[in-house]
Amino acid sequence: MRRVLFLVLGLSVAGVEPSYAQDAETDENLDQAARLTFQSAREAFSQGDYPTALARFEQAYQLSNRPVLLYNIAVTLDRLRRDEEALAKFREYLERVPDASDRSEVEARIRVLEQAIADRQANDPDPDPDPDPDPDPDPDPDPDPDPDPVIDEPDESSGIHPAVFIGVAGAALVAGGLIVWSGLDASNRNDDYEAYATSPGATFEEARSMYQDVRSAEKRTNALIGVAAGLGAAAVALAIFTDWSFGGDSDDDETAPVVSFGPGHAVLGARGTF
Repeated sequence: MRRVLFLVLGLSVAGVEPSYAQDAETDENLDQAARLTFQSAREAFSQGDYPTALARFEQAYQLSNRPVLLYNIAVTLDRLRRDEEALAKFREYLERVPDASDRSEVEARIRVLEQAIADRQANDPDPDPDPDPDPDPDPDPDPDPDPDPVIDEPDESSGIHPAVFIGVAGAALVAGGLIVWSGLDASNRNDDYEAYATSPGATFEEARSMYQDVRSAEKRTNALIGVAAGLGAAAVALAIFTDWSFGGDSDDDETAPVVSFGPGHAVLGARGTF
């Protein structure tokens, strides 16, 4: 009986063992799906299709739960003039990311939205149940300017700094110059050797010394040719793998918001990474 009980307990424990590998694979798949959805949302935003961008930003947030997506959702709601919802999402973003580098810009936009909501409520504290059949299509006196383009999502760069390519290419040019000098020197030494070897007063020892100098100069030239060839090949390879965007505009910083300026206020644009 005791042996059967141990067997049952062993099977129970084995049956509830979690599958960590499957969980990790699921998380990775969800993150990849969120990234693809985000890219689609970014394209819709850059084209001014804000309803589609909002739906896809929200879907990406549901998949990844990344707090920076709250920023993009808030900006898109702001463009749709859904001020109350945009205000709530901006506040939620700052709560989720208390040390956000763009806190001052977001707080400035929050104040603008709060003022716009307060002004609208002051102008219409008790909405008429039977509104005018021809209401003002755009009662908000604070229209947004043309949409800002969304920053392209910068992948984590694995490219090489341009300074490396410049250094290698410069070394290749220096080696080329040394080849020219060494080749001319070897040619001059060879001419001197031939002239001396055919002269009536030439000695064997001096001729051999001059011949060895010629051979040394030729070996040096050949070595420089090999070095220059290697540096040239390396420069070509570096030109392909060099990250030419390194050190570009600060707008490529994934923590930097896009800001455009309108009449008396600043309007934030969607961020390109999450």
